Amino acid sequence: MPHVSSHHLPLRRRLLAAVAGVGLIAAGTGASGSRVSATGAAAVAAPAAAPVRYIDSTFTVDVQRDITYATAVDVDGNTEVLTLDAYTPHGDTSAARPVFIYAHGGFFALGDKSEGAGWGNRLAQRGYVVVSINYRLSSTFVTAPVDTDRERDEIDDARIDMQTAVRWVRSMATSLRIDPNKIAVGGSSAGAVTALGVAVHNEDVAVDQCPQYSSAVCTAVSYSGANDPLVVDSGDAGAIFHHGTADTIVPFEQAQQTRDAMIASGLPVQWNEYAGVGHGLNAESNAIADVRTIQWLADRVANAGSPCSPAVAAHHRVAGGQQTVFRGLAGRSAVMSITGVDNDLPGFVQILPCGAAPGGSSNLNLDSAGQTRSVLGVTRLGADGTACLYNLTRMHLVADLQGYFAPGSFDDIDDIRVLDTLSGSAAGIPAGSQTEVHGRPGTTAVASLVVTEAGGAGYVQVLPCGSTPGGSSNLDADAPGQTRATLVFLQFDAIGRACVFNQMRTQLIVDIQGYLAPSAVDDVADVRLVDTRVAAPPTAGSQVVVNGRANSTGVVSLVATGTTAPGYLQFLPCGSVPGSSSNLNVSVAGETLAGLAFVHFDASGRSCVYVQQSEHVVVDLQGYLTDGAFDDVADVRVLDTRG
Repeated sequence: MPHVSSHHLPLRRRLLAAVAGVGLIAAGTGASGSRVSATGAAAVAAPAAAPVRYIDSTFTVDVQRDITYATAVDVDGNTEVLTLDAYTPHGDTSAARPVFIYAHGGFFALGDKSEGAGWGNRLAQRGYVVVSINYRLSSTFVTAPVDTDRERDEIDDARIDMQTAVRWVRSMATSLRIDPNKIAVGGSSAGAVTALGVAVHNEDVAVDQCPQYSSAVCTAVSYSGANDPLVVDSGDAGAIFHHGTADTIVPFEQAQQTRDAMIASGLPVQWNEYAGVGHGLNAESNAIADVRTIQWLADRVANAGSPCSPAVAAHHRVAGGQQTVFRGLAGRSAVMSITGVDNDLPGFVQILPCGAAPGGSSNLNLDSAGQTRSVLGVTRLGADGTACLYNLTRMHLVADLQGYFAPGSFDDIDDIRVLDTLSGSAAGIPAGSQTEVHGRPGTTAVASLVVTEAGGAGYVQVLPCGSTPGGSSNLDADAPGQTRATLVFLQFDAIGRACVFNQMRTQLIVDIQGYLAPSAVDDVADVRLVDTRVAAPPTAGSQVVVNGRANSTGVVSLVATGTTAPGYLQFLPCGSVPGSSSNLNVSVAGETLAGLAFVHFDASGRSCVYVQQSEHVVVDLQGYLTDGAFDDVADVRVLDTRG
């Protein structure tokens, strides 16, 4: 990884004596870009009726020292064992405590983790888990303000070590009983430079220690620190600054530049300046700063919603190759809407029994980075009520439960691939083809249908072999090269045949997930229920009425086209409040997307589609589930890794 300087090097080598006695503690409550000037004594708050966690000192403190969190090679090629001290509130029973990680000062050449004792005791008394770290130091103290590659490497090494500590803490979330989404970093002087570097380089790290975890944090605390303002962007974390106007070691003006760059990127910042005070502040200024930082950490970390910062929102995703558990009714076959959000790379998501080997089939496919895609899937929950989502590449995962098949109404077989044209011609199936798939004669199967290497825009339709296509569609592609997936109902004829029509040249994959009992479904000929393209598109935030059989559950294909902005579509009772779940998600304007949905029609035969953004809506009915075959529960979110 190419090294990037974390701050302007002339700041770090001015005066050794300036390091002595520098202290850091937490304080501050400002809104984004707020400015507080402090010249007088700290105000004394009236005593509270009862101690307030994260604000008032409540606990005694336990300390574990010399815990190894990493090994690293310094600029001279020597391997160092990096250790930390952990401060925890004694007798605390919380299982989701916020974390503060502290880096000491010392011109990147002096000091050690023992300097974090003040921080550790002060915040652990208030309910935090505090970690004070050792990091790689320079082997020589350079008195001249020389900006060299070696010095840049030493500063970057300190930042990387603190990022590794963040990842290590996340890896120990269960044993430390912490909330991995609520981590802050801070330090004084060189430690503040290091903490600010972590805030604005939330994933810029090349380590092999805990690589599956994120180094994103909620905020940084800077006492007499600064950073290179050119590296700040809107995906980083903000900071609270405490800086003396007479500081010449880390010049006051450079700290202002760092502050301004964060504010310009929309990050939450509180700026505290101390008139006439030099590097490290003085006792009076530190007392004021401590109170402000304690409040800042309470507001921005401990009591913050999730995610606590753009950095955590963007980067604390499920690592690729993981299985994420969700829960429902034991032994039942559940119908789930599965959504992948903000993926790193093209890949797939698969519903499977927890611990099973992935890759035999897929439910959701993403064909480029940064997409939001959703699909309906059916999964059999285990005896403990669990199933898992496997994601090939890093992303956020969302799962919404739509209902359960009644016992005996659905034969939930192990997924079986019945069509895969990728093993045939590299050019794919010619446009206008009908491709046979085979299954149980005279039955209706639930199957995953995938289009990949699409030759252009067009649609795919499941239909009786030899019949005329075009009355409805199951899956749409809107550009060459796309990969799209959806769930479909396949009605096999008396000799076990069904066909898939492709309007454009493409490759096709079909995985059967199970079979419906004959008494469970009225597999009607597909019919179009709604097509708003005959008039102006529905406006953003509106609800489109869909009419079907009264008091029934319909299986429909939902299509969004002419999309104007990212957003979602949701089936819901007409007039109810949207947002608790989704059926279809749009990543960018101009997309055409399709997905299957299970829709409950009320006593008057109505259901509604909520459209978050203006777009056209097409709804095609595939069939109805008979009374008693499906427990159509109110949609409920059972997994959301976004917090």
